[in-house]
Amino acid sequence: MSKQKIWTLEKISEGFEKFHKLNNRYPVAYDVDDCDFLPSSRQIQRAFGGLVDLRKKLGLKVENYSQGKERSDLVSTFNIRGRKYENDIFGILKEYFDEKFIHIEKPTCKEDIKNEYNSKDRYDFYVYAKPNNFAIDVFGTDAARGVVNIMNIKEAKYRKINPSNEKLYFIYFGDNIDKDKVKNWLINRKNKFPENWSVVDVSEFRNELGLYEAYTAV
Repeated sequence: MSKQKIWTLEKISEGFEKFHKLNNRYPVAYDVDDCDFLPSSRQIQRAFGGLVDLRKKLGLKVENYSQGKERSDLVSTFNIRGRKYENDIFGILKEYFDEKFIHIEKPTCKEDIKNEYNSKDRYDFYVYAKPNNFAIDVFGTDAARGVVNIMNIKEAKYRKINPSNEKLYFIYFGDNIDKDKVKNWLINRKNKFPENWSVVDVSEFRNELGLYEAYTAV
C-alpha cells in the first residue's frame, strides 16, 4: 500500500508559488485538483478548513477570489482572454474560408415567420461550408477540470438549441491542460454528448478543417 504524501505548509507554499509563476495568479478550487504539486481540494478542506483559510495561513495578499475586486479582476482577465481566443479562431478560419461565409455570433435559433431571431444565445462562429455547415463555441481555462466544468454548463444550453444534424465544435484554449485527462473524461462519461459535438483543442480543430471545402464567393 502506497504511503500517503504529507503536505506541509512549506511544500504547499512552494506549489502555490509554482502555480503563480505559470499562471500569474494563485489557484482557485478547481485548479488544485489538477496539479500534481498541490494537495486536493478535499485534503485542503480537511487539514486547513478550505482555500480561504489556507491562503491566510500562507500569508497571501489575495485570500478570496470569489468576491470584491479580486473576483472582478479575475472575470475581466477571463473576458480579455476570451476575446483573444475568438480572434485566434477567426484568423484560422480565414485561412480556409472566404470571410463572407464566416458568420460571427450567429443566433442559435432559426428565423421565425417574421424573419426575426427570438434567442439571445449565439454561436461564436457559424461557417457555411461543403459538405455541411458547422458551428463553433470557443472558451479558455487553465486545467482539464476547467474543461469539464465549463462543458457541463454549456451542455445544458446546447442540448436544447443545437440540431442533431449540425456539427458543433467546442474549442478550448489553455497552456497547461492535460489533453489525455480531457479525452479520458469524454470516453468514460456516462451521459455521452451528441455524436455531432466535438470537444477539441486548437491543433485538433485545424485537423478537422481538412474535412471541409470552402465556398467561392461570386
